[in-house]
Amino acid sequence: MSTERVSLQLSLDDVVEYLTGVGTTLMSYGCSTHRTENVVRLIAEIEGCTAHAFALPTGFWLSVRRGDSNPVVRMTRVHEWALDLDRLSTVDRVFNDVIDRKITLKEARALIVAVEKQPPPYPRLLSWLASASAAGASAVFFRARLLEVGVAALGGLLLYLASRVLRSRPEAKLLENFIGGLVAACLAWAATALNPNLSREVIVLSVVILLVPGMTLTTGLSELANRNLVAGGARLMQALMVFLSILIGIAGPIAVERALHLRLHHVVASAASRDAPAVWIQVVALLASAIAFSIVFAVPRRYLWAAVISGALGWIVTGQAAIYLPGSIAAFAAALIVSLYANACARATKRPTQVFLMPGMVLLVPGSFGFLSLESFLRGEFLGGAAKGFEMFMIAGSIVIGTLLANVVLPSRKVL
Repeated sequence: MSTERVSLQLSLDDVVEYLTGVGTTLMSYGCSTHRTENVVRLIAEIEGCTAHAFALPTGFWLSVRRGDSNPVVRMTRVHEWALDLDRLSTVDRVFNDVIDRKITLKEARALIVAVEKQPPPYPRLLSWLASASAAGASAVFFRARLLEVGVAALGGLLLYLASRVLRSRPEAKLLENFIGGLVAACLAWAATALNPNLSREVIVLSVVILLVPGMTLTTGLSELANRNLVAGGARLMQALMVFLSILIGIAGPIAVERALHLRLHHVVASAASRDAPAVWIQVVALLASAIAFSIVFAVPRRYLWAAVISGALGWIVTGQAAIYLPGSIAAFAAALIVSLYANACARATKRPTQVFLMPGMVLLVPGSFGFLSLESFLRGEFLGGAAKGFEMFMIAGSIVIGTLLANVVLPSRKVL
């Protein structure tokens, strides 16, 4: 890649095609809509154009004009979207080089196409292990016993296998969350049938933590806070549908059990009443979960160290703040510290903030509270479900406010 500055006047059509590609690519890699729109507007201004972008999780609209010329309008559909921080970081580097005139537009478009074709940053076997480690480590934070950690890790493996199979068929991949809930419930039922002392709640929560859309919920609230009302509402509805799909999958084995009178006659104390694991066990689980979720999110390998620090900061601040403060305030404090750290890393490395933010946020997001609230409604516990649902939104809102405050106190100086 040439380091000399390139000074070529781009045609309006070339600018529009490039901006459309940037917008759809960023959306497909999990970038929030307000950040995507800001990136597109900034690049257009540098090219001497005025752009009006409107991004949604499923589509991208763009109107660009130069001077007094008629605007050129484009609309494209976003068919697939997933959080891929490695590709997001690579695309960020490409359009930064375009902004700095180090490469031409033609070179940039070729590089973006190449990014689409590049293999995942981690081998498939490592992704299997990451799925198992994420579920098993999450079980530790739910106060699981050793055998429950092992069962949860097995559930993570089964979930990854089911996901691979379903994604190979376009008509079946929409059932991924339903099948995930079904796998978690069946595994929990089988485990407790063999060993009645195990907790179904812990096993199910630890397995479906890989599916619960806590990050989608928090992103939706963040977009609403940035006044992207349509995109934020769409994210919240997406999160609700994922919650419902998981719960319907879990409800299946429960209904069969009740219909066949297979209810196991044992009572397992709530995991919340158990003593917390030893500190060294929690530290090991923290390291395992930070690395595992970094692999799941495809954090670039050279920034794995930063992901571990981000996860550690979130865990330490949450644990200490929760001793003295309500859960929502503890979440606010943790989100503030993690976001300040992520912005500082973004400044130092000139890479997107999300690369350093997501690994630390994953243990803060309120997905498990949302799952528990809907599960309570499913069991007919309406007051308990409403209380957990309210707590979920309070925690999500606190995380959003903490992130927004960090962006004011220590801006990342990057659009992404």
